[in-house]
Amino acid sequence: MRRITGGLVTAALIVGALTGCTSGDGDDKAGKADKAEAAGKAAGKPESSKPASPKPTEPPAESGRGSGTRVGGTGSACELPVSFETGEGWTAKSMSVGDAAFLGSVTEHKYLKGTCELDTKERVISRMLVWTGPATGSSARQVLEAFMAEEKKYLVESEYQDIKVGGLPAVEVVYKLNSPKLKEDREQRALAVSTPKGAAVVQLRGFDTAEHRRILPVYELAKKTMSGTPVVAN
Repeated sequence: MRRITGGLVTAALIVGALTGCTSGDGDDKAGKADKAEAAGKAAGKPESSKPASPKPTEPPAESGRGSGTRVGGTGSACELPVSFETGEGWTAKSMSVGDAAFLGSVTEHKYLKGTCELDTKERVISRMLVWTGPATGSSARQVLEAFMAEEKKYLVESEYQDIKVGGLPAVEVVYKLNSPKLKEDREQRALAVSTPKGAAVVQLRGFDTAEHRRILPVYELAKKTMSGTPVVAN
């Protein structure tokens, strides 16, 4: 049995959140507890007083400060068609061929392959992914539109914008995916560039819209510091 890495856990969680296909053990236990409580009330038993649970505090937003480490260049954690600075406390990890294939099958992304996953060390899931493909002469918009066509099953809305990153023509999309499990639409975004070395899409996700917006400064840092990586002659 091969080890499932962070990116694969992320893929499984995405599918669970989108389709609602998660284990029902928790629901069964909750249902039994509710039935027991209802039976107690019918028998005239006094309700047990339960201490109020403290409201969970939301983690602070990412600062957007740089780590001083770039990813994408030769010898870095992930070799990509572009390079950018990682956020403070965030690390990059290259995906194996097997993990990339599994991620593609679960997320139904076939046009590009998962190449690099980024997140903080304590997280098991990766909230920022870089997808790459060979240089084909396609424009950044064509690359992004092909990538987004594979999101259409749950796509609610999308807004595209032509921008430049590191002097390169790029296209960015902010979009929402329907999430039946969460009973809400989840905001996500992606940025595409097409370079002589290949195409790349940097995708920022998050468990829900609130988390997505908390980690947005890390994505904005990548966008601000992005540049193409040189083509090395054979």
